Parts: sequence; C-alpha cells; structure tokens
Amino acid sequence: MAESHVVSGLVAKRGELAGEAQHCRRELQRLADALGHLDATIRLFDPDYDLGGIQPRKRRRGQRWVAPGECQRLVLEVLRDTAGPLSDQGVAVAVATRKGLQDRPEAQAALQKTTLAVLRRLAGKGCGARPRAGRRGAGLGGGVRTQAARRSGRRVLPCQ
Repeated sequence: MAESHVVSGLVAKRGELAGEAQHCRRELQRLADALGHLDATIRLFDPDYDLGGIQPRKRRRGQRWVAPGECQRLVLEVLRDTAGPLSDQGVAVAVATRKGLQDRPEAQAALQKTTLAVLRRLAGKGCGARPRAGRRGAGLGGGVRTQAARRSGRRVLPCQ
C-alpha cells in the first residue's frame, strides 16, 4: 500500500519535470525559428552558400570559479600586496588562497590557466613583465612588477 505523502511528492515532481520539458520544447522551437531566419538571411546575401558546412560551436559549460573580471582584480591585489617578485604559479596559488579554493585541485588547475591568461593580458597592456617561454617553471621573468615600479621601488601597477 502506497503512502499518500510519497505519491503526492512523486506527482509534484512529475508535474515539475513535465513543465520543464514543455519549457525546453518551446525554447528548442524558438532556436529552430531563429536558425531558419539566419539561414534565410545568409541566402539573401549568398544564395550558393553551403549552410550544411557550418559547424555548430560548443558552449563551454565548465565550472566558473571566479566571476568575470574578478580574477584580474585578485591578480592585481596579489601583485600589490606581495613583497617581491612572484612566479605565475605563485600568483595563482595566492589568488586561490584569497578565493578560498586552495583545497580544491580541480579549481586550482582552472584558476592557474585563468591567472596566466590575466598575467599575459596585463603584460600585453604594458602592466607587467612578459612570461618567459621555454623553461619549465621559469614563471614571469623577474616577477610581475612594471619597469616603472622597479625603478621607483613601488609595487603598484599602473593598469587597473
């Protein structure tokens, strides 16, 4: 004999899933309509274009450990607060510690990639030394202090 509260819970869950499936079907139809409109627009400009050759782009669904722009802010904070030069891995460890992710290896690997990308972007803007390629563990040559900061002895980066 089934318990009434179990059945009512299962019925509620089924209703929830049915509603979500209906929403997904509507969204799929909306996307199919948008694709049809885009295909028609492409054919207006180039009637001979092979639409079947367009590969769908995969959406990245990874875990976001930091919000957009947060990693750069954390990297700049670490660089301002450090007493001496840091390697790229040292910066990544310090950012992970500030974010509270030092105990999660999967987060550290992703955060290290993001941190290195931020350091390269900052170096491209002229805000720090460029990472040296070739030597394993070489990190950022001489630390990530700007030339002006090295001359004046300050640790503050001019780019915000």
